[in-house]
Amino acid sequence: MQEENVKEGECSVCGKSAKLKCSDCRRSFYCNKEHQKEDWPRHKSICHAWEIKENEEVGRYLVANRDLTSGEAIISEVPLVWGAAPHTHNRVCIGCGSRCEYIETRCTKCLWPSCSINCQALFAKDGHELECALLAKTRIFPRCDVLLAIRMLILWKTKSKRWKLLEKLQSHENARGPGTEAYEEVQEVKKHLGPLIEVDPSCAKILPKICGLIDVNALETIPPEGSVAIYRTACLLEHRCLANTRHSFTLDEKGRPIITVTAVTSIKKGEHLSTNYTHALWSTRARRQHLLATKYFSCTCERCADPTELGTHLGTLKCPYNDAGLVLPRDPLDFETEWSCNKCQGTLQASEVIQLTDRLEEEVEEAMRSPNKAALSDLLSRLRALLHPGHQHCISLGHSLIQLLPSRDPLKLELCKLIMNTVAAIDPYYARLTLYAAITLRELAYCPGQDKKAHLSKAATLLMSEPPKSPGAKLLRLINSELKYA
Repeated sequence: MQEENVKEGECSVCGKSAKLKCSDCRRSFYCNKEHQKEDWPRHKSICHAWEIKENEEVGRYLVANRDLTSGEAIISEVPLVWGAAPHTHNRVCIGCGSRCEYIETRCTKCLWPSCSINCQALFAKDGHELECALLAKTRIFPRCDVLLAIRMLILWKTKSKRWKLLEKLQSHENARGPGTEAYEEVQEVKKHLGPLIEVDPSCAKILPKICGLIDVNALETIPPEGSVAIYRTACLLEHRCLANTRHSFTLDEKGRPIITVTAVTSIKKGEHLSTNYTHALWSTRARRQHLLATKYFSCTCERCADPTELGTHLGTLKCPYNDAGLVLPRDPLDFETEWSCNKCQGTLQASEVIQLTDRLEEEVEEAMRSPNKAALSDLLSRLRALLHPGHQHCISLGHSLIQLLPSRDPLKLELCKLIMNTVAAIDPYYARLTLYAAITLRELAYCPGQDKKAHLSKAATLLMSEPPKSPGAKLLRLINSELKYA
């Protein structure tokens, strides 16, 4: 019998027979709550459902140290540091991180925007006090996109314990030298932090590492929207296009985004814990290029290695010489691979495929700026003459189009089914495409011959964990009202 299924054991404090089990690790027993509390100082260092391992290929990573069940929380932790996303143009509160679309109030000392003069996070212990003094002294213009770098500079300068944990994470400075886009971004940050660097020139030397730590490790948070955070443990989740975890965020009393990592399927003891660091609907080339540019590695998972991307054909072209032919990469893990037709001898160079798909992507992005039913329908027809109906660009355009087409249009039903089949293949646990799938299910519910209540109910179930005030939460309220009359 596996250890986590044992219903009785010896109390970790007194050794007597005990049935009370630690709800997290499920390995330690106690005869009562008092003994569990007494043992916590010792037990907390080993009370995890995971352990850290390391190898040359992926560096440090996490594995399950016991069998995990779907829906089980694996990690819950506060960030080491957090702040506005580095490339954001939104103004956010310097205290709680919430958006300040219209600046009505500012911190009275440093003059950076705040959501209100009474923002609790401004006055929380270990909150805004240190950075406020620095910002007031240097009079740095309130650009929210450099706030995270400033906070990390403070941790470095004060020799904080959190900095010691941060510097253990990967920053890939050796790949971010002169001539790279990352290097230019560091120079831009230095320019905006000029007043601070004038006061303390040593800050300029550590900025490349700080920017690297942010780019490689920071996770987008919702809530608060528009912020990113770096976590001690969650940042060690390795990438996999078919991940076995999902994560969500809640705010603590200080306004910090607490991350909770949850298993989306059963995970065996010893299996790697993974997440997806790219957009699930991107084609293999797009995903692998993004990972190489931002995380400095290329994925080789089963989806990436499959020319058809698990049968979805998110990157597949139509053959220009054979109407029934599909043009697929010979080796999806080689950026320079030839693409060949499965029905004839026709081939394309990787550069030709890139040129075509990039040009079509520009057309899709332009059409999506002001969606119009006629324009999107016409563009979709042209795309389908060149690309597989399941191609990334067709799916992306189709998702916008289903929200404009009338329910009785046969194309709407076709697109909804195609989108849901694609999602089922590349995100079977709805960990990354929750809102995307819920929107599709709602549109599908109103097509003729469909089980309206079943589709709406499934959409509502998917949205149950969406953050308050988020687009997903708003959609959930709408769907729940529609279910009353389904």
